[in-house]
Amino acid sequence: MLESLPLADIRAFVMTADHGSFTRAAEQLGVSRSQVSKQVTALEQALGVSLMQRSTRSLRLTESGHLLHAQCRSALGDITQIVTLVREERNAMRGRLRINSVGGPIGERLLAPAVHAFMQTWPQVQVELDFSSHRVNLIRDDFDIALRMGALEDADFIARPLMTLPYVVVASPDYLARHGAPDTPGELVDHRCLVGSVSRWSFTARGAESRELQVDVGAQLECRNGHVLVSGAIAGNGIIRVPRLYCESAIARGELQELLSDWQPADVPLSLIYHRERHRPLRTVRLIEHLLEWFAR
Repeated sequence: MLESLPLADIRAFVMTADHGSFTRAAEQLGVSRSQVSKQVTALEQALGVSLMQRSTRSLRLTESGHLLHAQCRSALGDITQIVTLVREERNAMRGRLRINSVGGPIGERLLAPAVHAFMQTWPQVQVELDFSSHRVNLIRDDFDIALRMGALEDADFIARPLMTLPYVVVASPDYLARHGAPDTPGELVDHRCLVGSVSRWSFTARGAESRELQVDVGAQLECRNGHVLVSGAIAGNGIIRVPRLYCESAIARGELQELLSDWQPADVPLSLIYHRERHRPLRTVRLIEHLLEWFAR
């Protein structure tokens, strides 16, 4: 029975009891007198008791009415206070934000500075920055936003592009001296490869003939950590395909060399994703705006 009692009917009853009049209660609620009277009658029918004794000029609470009024008036006050707090919290720039992202240079060099700048602007917002390697579920794992690489197939969230990450295929001079360099992507199947989360590598031919090619490489080492892949390649353990950001300093120092000059490894998009909820806390809205502006620079 309690589940079927409309809160609006209880509020109409409390307001009528407070003012001793259907008319004055209706004025406060912004509805018609007849609407308030119907709501109180519906509440009485639902409870199976008489709450008010009515006459043409006045009304008086019954014993049951007095009991319900005393308890519901206090409860409605608590509800109003709670609703006010929730609205203030939603519109306040404070509270916790949970962000998930791929780690390594993307998390450390691209995302972290953006988060630091956001926290300087909004010092009352607490940020939990998670660099878990597995692909999290925003709702199940309770994250507000996430940064993801690659194609996004899940339609349960909103995705906004941040940037495109150029990729390179590299190996150390030591590895190349011992095993030679592949001339085409197809020759990668005969080489030692160090693989992250993707073992099917995509390429586009440079030049006038823009051919596309995909190669399933073997994994001499499989690890989702970019630092490990780069250090493994520098150690001469195999060929890697990683974002240029991961190894540009090693290339500059001559520790790694770019391969397959006639082929361009497929770039990978980096996207910001977040829930489809209509009423986001202001702190989440501001963080989304901040990250989109930061990566657009």
